Formats: sequence, C-alpha cells, structure tokens
Amino acid sequence: MNGTPPATNRPICVIGNANLDLVTGSIDDWPEWGTEVFLEKSDFRIGGSAANTALVLQRLNHPSGLVSATGSDAAGAMITHQFAGPLDRIAARPEPTSISVGVLRKGGERSFLSTNGHLDNLDAAFFADALKRWPLVNALTLVSGGFALPGLEADHTEFLEMLLSRGASIAIDPGWPGHGWTEAAIADARAWIGCADHILLNDKEILGLTGEGTVHAACRALAPIMRANAALVVKRGPEGAACYRHRNFITEHARARRDRHGGRRRRLQRGLSERRCRRGLRACSVEARH
Repeated sequence: MNGTPPATNRPICVIGNANLDLVTGSIDDWPEWGTEVFLEKSDFRIGGSAANTALVLQRLNHPSGLVSATGSDAAGAMITHQFAGPLDRIAARPEPTSISVGVLRKGGERSFLSTNGHLDNLDAAFFADALKRWPLVNALTLVSGGFALPGLEADHTEFLEMLLSRGASIAIDPGWPGHGWTEAAIADARAWIGCADHILLNDKEILGLTGEGTVHAACRALAPIMRANAALVVKRGPEGAACYRHRNFITEHARARRDRHGGRRRRLQRGLSERRCRRGLRACSVEARH
C-alpha cells in the first residue's frame, strides 16, 4: 500500500481539448460537391475528447476537473458555464473557440471536420501554469486529445514527465494525428506511450500507429515501449474493447440492445456505461496500489 486514496476519493485531472461539436447524420456516403443532402438528426453540444470525459466524470459524481481553455465568444461561454467546479481550470483565450462537425455514417462509423481555433496555442507552459494549485499527488491525470493540441506537441513528453514528478499517474488518449501517421507522429505517440500508465487508443489508431494488421498484433508491437505495469485499452466501436497488460490480451464484446422506446434505451445504455466506468475507476485504484 502506498497511501493512494480509494477510487471513490482519488481525483481525476482531465487535461486537453474542449470545443463545440455539431454532430449530424446519417449518410451512406459523402455527397458530391455542390449538392445538398437533408439529414434526419443533429446535435449541438460540448465536445473534445477531454471535455467529453470530464462530463462523464461529472455525471458519476467523481472528484475531477477539466484543465483546458475556450475562445472568447458565445461558444466559449457555453463551455465555461459547464465546467465551474473547484477542480476545473478553464481559461478564456482571444482566439475563436474550436468547432468540430461530426458526420455519422449508417452502421455506426463517424468522421469529424475540425478547426483548431483557440486550441492552436495551448502549450506546455499554459497547462503547467493552470496546474500549479491542482492536487496532483496520487491523482490520475488523463491527457486527452494530444494530437488536437499542436502547441503542446513539441514539449508533450516533457509535460508528461513533469506530471509524473508531481506524483500523478498518467493516462493518455492522443487521438488521430491531423496529418496522418507520419514518421513524426509515430515518434511522438511512441514517446508518450513510454510515459503512460494507461494508454487509450481506438482500433484504427493503433493499427495506423503500428502498421500491424490486427489489434492483438498491434498491442504486442507496442509492448516493448510500455511501462512495466501499463495497461493498453483499445476501443473497438460496436465490437467492444480490448485490454493488453502483462502480455495478457482480453476482450469485452459490446452487447446489442433492442428496445422500441428510444429514451428508455438511452437511459439503460447510460446506466450501463456508468457502471462500467465505476468498475474502471476501482480497477485504476487497485492497480495504483500494487
């Protein structure tokens, strides 16, 4: 035992991107240029991988905070209003707030078109200053959307090392590099993985990063650069998720749910997600004590 607080008390510091999302769909394929397509649904909401995670933690009533920024506009005010807790650190920047437009494809896949906006200039110095009074000792820090933060890329590895030096455990969810898996992007991702206790990737990201043909092979390819007790979690969309740790590879398959009442189905899915998240929080606490 090293004094790490239990999962019910251990704070989670979510560091990274916050923006607004416009999600719409669904389509079978991209329309031709110069044409118009009418879609069945749309949703305007707070987005960014870091902000989305922080919203889930709010719903779970888990001690947590989002460390990020917004632009100085109406979109930024919407984000700031949502993150006003004692552990939230949201700064207003002079640039416009980043916007992402998500287009859903029938069958479950989606693509995003994003502007960097205020995210362009969020660098290691900005985040380090925002974290000065954050209680990082024994906290779990999730650095999310690393590839959506071009200002942080140059000093990203040093920033992770700083978090470790302040007594935090590190999780990373870097996302997809805007210019694809170039040699530079691969080198960056491998360096970040080498600092992390928990690595979160989706199936397309890990296959692009490693060049392997299967998720299992990709996990094995990353094992030599992972920390000794690190866990690698691969999100596989409708197929569920996989976890690789200590050379053990396990999968969790998504379960199909059929219900004629959409609202009830969403509530059931949300409840299941919350239960799974709580189990994940307990697992993080157990791992930290070993």
